[in-house]
Amino acid sequence: MDGQDGASQPYVDPAVLQTLRCELEPDPDYCVVFVNSYIQQLPRRLDRLRHAVEAMDLDAAMDAVLSVKTSSQMVGAAYLGMLADELETILRHLETSPGIPGEQPALLQLALLESMDACTGQTVAGLSAAVAA
Repeated sequence: MDGQDGASQPYVDPAVLQTLRCELEPDPDYCVVFVNSYIQQLPRRLDRLRHAVEAMDLDAAMDAVLSVKTSSQMVGAAYLGMLADELETILRHLETSPGIPGEQPALLQLALLESMDACTGQTVAGLSAAVAA
């Protein structure tokens, strides 16, 4: 399954989930608990990220994007993790170059947030199916 707009990054990387299962042995059911916790927390994480970006609070945005990125990478939400990584790059650039005119970076940030929102349903469906298998 490809990511949003035909990107080659899958929504869910089953190899990461398999690694997570192995790391959480001897209780394979804990992987389901772990992934379900990620799914439940994802809307709150994305809301926090959106609010921070819209408010141009770079510290809060960086904290929120790192939360989305690392948790996504841990469970194999590959495409969402990649989008969060791209947003982190923009935020880091803004931190080091505060004099950049705000319109272009803001548009990029909002476009990435929209892409993240758009792929959330596919990501959750893919994760749910993968842990149920």
